Amino acid sequence: MELVLIFKALLALIFVIGLLFLTLWLFKTCRLQGAKCRFFQKLQENKRIKIIENHKLDMKNSLLIFQKDDSEFLLLLGNTQNLLLETKKISGRNHNAHD
Repeated sequence: MELVLIFKALLALIFVIGLLFLTLWLFKTCRLQGAKCRFFQKLQENKRIKIIENHKLDMKNSLLIFQKDDSEFLLLLGNTQNLLLETKKISGRNHNAHD
């Protein structure tokens, strides 16, 4: 009788640890893929602002290219401040080329 309770407790512990690892994997996947992650694609449909590319430089800084209407912007995102590095007009270009 006591062995059955210990076995059930161990199975419950393994199940909970498995759920924790699944959650960790999900957060890591979404962080690596950023806004291009399939979990966020539904949220970005029919929006004027699209994230084109996201590149991590180090733990605190990253480069971000995003598109708003007919302009692209290159941002340096930092821990304490953000900096607009470049702005570019994209006239005559297919706006759905990055989807």
